[in-house]
Amino acid sequence: MLKNLFSNPVTRTFITMTIALVAVLGAFFTFVTAPETFGSAGIKFDVDKVWYFADSWSVAYDYAKISFSPGTLVIPSYHQGRVIAVLLIPPEEHPGAISMSFPSEYRGELPETIEDSLEQTLILLDYTDYTRILQDSGNTILLRADEIPAADVPQQYLKLQLEQGCSLLTSYDIFGFTNRLLPTAQTVLLRLWGRENGAFTYYEDAQVELTAPDFSLSFTHPELEKQFYPPAGYQVRVLIYMAFLAIAAISLISFIAGGQESPGTEVEGQYNFYRTLAVLLVTLLYAGALSAFDKAFRPSAYITAALWALPLLPVAYWSLRTRLKPGFFGVTSRGLASGLIAALAVCALITLGSTFSLPVGLVFDFSVFLPLGLSLVFREAVLRGFCQRVTSHWLHPLAGFFLISSAWALIAVYTGPGPAELLTLVSALGKSLLIGYIYHCTNNLFAPCLLAVLLEGAPLFLVF
Repeated sequence: MLKNLFSNPVTRTFITMTIALVAVLGAFFTFVTAPETFGSAGIKFDVDKVWYFADSWSVAYDYAKISFSPGTLVIPSYHQGRVIAVLLIPPEEHPGAISMSFPSEYRGELPETIEDSLEQTLILLDYTDYTRILQDSGNTILLRADEIPAADVPQQYLKLQLEQGCSLLTSYDIFGFTNRLLPTAQTVLLRLWGRENGAFTYYEDAQVELTAPDFSLSFTHPELEKQFYPPAGYQVRVLIYMAFLAIAAISLISFIAGGQESPGTEVEGQYNFYRTLAVLLVTLLYAGALSAFDKAFRPSAYITAALWALPLLPVAYWSLRTRLKPGFFGVTSRGLASGLIAALAVCALITLGSTFSLPVGLVFDFSVFLPLGLSLVFREAVLRGFCQRVTSHWLHPLAGFFLISSAWALIAVYTGPGPAELLTLVSALGKSLLIGYIYHCTNNLFAPCLLAVLLEGAPLFLVF
C-alpha cells in the first residue's frame, strides 16, 4: 500500500511540501521562543563617540575589583544600536588597577591577592544605556571627549582591540555560519591588559575562570547556581533548530529535484567485496589525510585543489578501462537544471535560516574564490562522483548517501580547525547530508559541486 502511495508523483509532492511546512514552522517556533539563545552571525564593534571619566571610577565583582583614574578614555562599541562592549584606556602615567582574591581551596599556589596595573580593559556587557552602568558602578561622571578630533582617533587600532571581544563570546556553527551569543545584562566577562601578567581573561558566572599566560584558575561559584552566560540549554535548542532547518532543506531538494526517490536504478552490481572496500577506504583515508594536511600546513589553495584532483586520475583511467560513460558518475545534462535550481534555493534557505538576517553586501575576491571553488569541485567529484556513486551502485542509493556523507562529516570535524564538539559535528553532518542528498536525487555531479561552493562561499563573501 505504501509503495503504491509513494509511486504517485502527486502524493510524493504533497508529502514533501507537508514535511517542509512542518519543518519550517518548527524552526520558526524554536527560534522565536528563545531568540537570546541564537546570537548573531554578523557582530560588529562600531565606535561612535569617545568619552572619559571626570573622576575616579571603580567596579567590584565577587572576586575582582578594578579601578581607573580620572581622564580614562571610555570607548563604547555598538552592535545594532546596543552597546555590547566598552574599552577603557587610562592615561599612561596613571594606569588602572585590578585586585583579585580567590578562596584558598581554589587558588592553589597562587598568592592570596593578585594585583596588577592595567593598560587597557575590555568589558563585555549588554545594556543600551551603558553610561548608567558605569555611573552606577563608580558614581562618576562621563564627559564627551570633544577636544579629541575625529581624525586623531585611531579607529583601526580601536577596532582591533574591540574585536578581541569576539574571541571571548560563546560561538557555535550553523552550517558554516558562525553565530556568537551576545552578553546578557548579568554577564561578567573581561579582557584585561596588565603590565605584569600580560593579557588575561576574567569570567564570573556559575563558573569562575581566570586565564593568563602563566597561570589559570577555574572553580564553581559557591553562591551561584543559575548560569547567565552562555544561557543554559542553548545547545539543545540550536540542535533542534538545525534539525528542522535541515529537514526543510531536504524537503526543498525533493520538491525541486523530483520527489523522494533517486532516479537511478537500484542494483547491487558485480563488485569484488574486498577490492571495492579497500578502494573506498583508501580514498576516504586520503581525504582525511588531505584535510589534516590542509589544517596543519595551510598550503596554497591551488595546491589543495591539485591534491583533490589527484585521485580523479586513477578514477578516469578505471572508467576508461571498464568503458563507463561519464553519465555513470553524474557528468551529464540529465537533472542539471533542477539540480542547479535546488542548489541555489537550498543555499538561500540555509543562509537566511543560519544568520536570521538578510545580507547587506558582498565582498567578492576572485583570487580567493577561484582556488576555493576548484578545491570544492574536485572534492565533491571524489566524494560524490566516485565514493558515493560506487557505494550506491554496489549496495543501495541510500546506503551510499548516508555512509559517505557521514564519513566526510566526521573527517571534516576531527581534522578541522575547531574543536570536535557536538554542535560542530551536527553542523558539518547537516551540510554533508544536504550535498549528498542533492546528488542522490539528481544523479548529476554539477548540483552537489555548486551547492558545496555556495555553502562554503556564502559565509566568506556575504556581509550581514
